[in-house]
Amino acid sequence: KGLIIPPENDLDSPLHPTYCMDRPHIIYCKKTGKYIAWLKIMAGPVSQFMSVLEADEFMGPYRFVKKIYKPLSMDTGDFTLTVDEDTGKGYFIFGRPHFELITAELTEDFTGVTGAYTTNYQGLYPPYAREAPTYFFREGVHYLITSGTSGYSPNPSRICRFTDWMGEYEDFG
Repeated sequence: KGLIIPPENDLDSPLHPTYCMDRPHIIYCKKTGKYIAWLKIMAGPVSQFMSVLEADEFMGPYRFVKKIYKPLSMDTGDFTLTVDEDTGKGYFIFGRPHFELITAELTEDFTGVTGAYTTNYQGLYPPYAREAPTYFFREGVHYLITSGTSGYSPNPSRICRFTDWMGEYEDFG
């Protein structure tokens, strides 16, 4: 349908082509009626942060809410966003690069995190650290599928399930 979030010529913008924008996710916030986009931005080999934008329509135009954002003051790797259908709460699930997987509760407008979070797959290092979380919900149970941190080399996925966002995540291997 077209380019939703175009690059910008401003050197100070995270959307400038010298940055690497990765894994854009867009969710709809019923409370505000806005579409909220989270983008992973890589600024060089070691710095990663999020940019958060909003729009009135899915196709945009999008405007920055937060240009440089480190949720929970952490670097953020691969991520997913989801909204709990029952409660309407949003969640940001991300890999703290090469270390652990975090599930954080979003603010009511979905443009930040509240500070409530849980950690999973802690203390693991590549290739065992988890990344690329993929979420789904089935018959009252939440599931996450993740991959190991091995760049583009193949590795086995792992799956876990949980019933409480901030509770224990049961790993199935």
